[in-house]
Amino acid sequence: MTVKRKKKSTFLGGRGVAVAFSLCLLAVITMIGMYTVGRTDEKQQELKRQIAEAEKGKSTEEEILKPKKEEPKETQEAASASATREKEKKEKEKTIINSPELESNFREEVAEIVPEEELEEASVADVVMEQPALSFSPEEDKLFWPISGNILMDYSMDKSVYFTTLDQYKYNPAIIIEGSVDESVMCGAQGLVKKIETIEETGTTLTLDIGDGYELIYGQLKELPVKEGDYVKAGDTIGYVSEPTKYYSKEGTNVYLEIRKDGENVDPMLLLQ
Repeated sequence: MTVKRKKKSTFLGGRGVAVAFSLCLLAVITMIGMYTVGRTDEKQQELKRQIAEAEKGKSTEEEILKPKKEEPKETQEAASASATREKEKKEKEKTIINSPELESNFREEVAEIVPEEELEEASVADVVMEQPALSFSPEEDKLFWPISGNILMDYSMDKSVYFTTLDQYKYNPAIIIEGSVDESVMCGAQGLVKKIETIEETGTTLTLDIGDGYELIYGQLKELPVKEGDYVKAGDTIGYVSEPTKYYSKEGTNVYLEIRKDGENVDPMLLLQ
C-alpha cells in the first residue's frame, strides 16, 4: 500500500511541472506577440504620418505653381475705360488752360478791375524804367580810355597818314591804341550795344550808342561778354584784346577806337579824359 501511493504522487508532481512550464511558455509567446504588434502599430502610425506630410507638401507646391486666375474680361475692360477717361480729362484740362479763349476771358476780367489804358501805361512805364536815359555832352562828360597804352596811330581826317602794314597813305578815322592779347577792354560811357559785327579790317567790332547822336566804335575785340541790345555802364568790360587783323599785323596788337557824332567822325582825343 505504501509503494503505490508514492508512485501516484510522483506522477502528479511531473504533470504540475509540465503545466507550469507550458503556462510560462505561453506567457512569453503572448508578451512577444504583444510587443511585436505594438511595434507594428507604431511603424504603421509613422508611415501614415509621413504619407500625410508628403500629400500636404504636394498640395502646397501645386498651389504655388498653379497660375493665378485671370480677372474677368468685364473687370479688365472697366479698368481700361477708366484709364482712358482719366487721360481724356487731363488732355481737356490742358487744352482749357492753354486756350486763347480762356486767356481772352482772363484779360477781360482784369480789364474790368483795371482799365486797359492804365495797364498799357504801366507796361510802357516798366519798359522806360528798364531803359536808362542816354545822354552825353562833350562840355560836361569825358570818356574812359578802353585800355592803357601808347597811341600807335593818331586820328587824321584832314590829311593822310602812313599805314605800315598796308605800305600806303590814307585817312585814319580812329586812334589805334597799343595793347596786349587778352587784355580787358573798358566801356567809355554808359550806353546801348547797338551793333556787333565782324569786319575784315577791324575784326570783331562793337558799336555803342551813348546818346545825343554820339557813337563809340571799338575794334580788334574778342570774347565779348555783351550782346546787341544790352545796356552797359562806364567802366564795364565789353570784350578782350584780340590778335590784330592782317591790316595791322606790323603795327601790332591794338584796340581800334572810332567816335562819331550824327554819323560824322570826331577826334577821340578831344573826348577822352
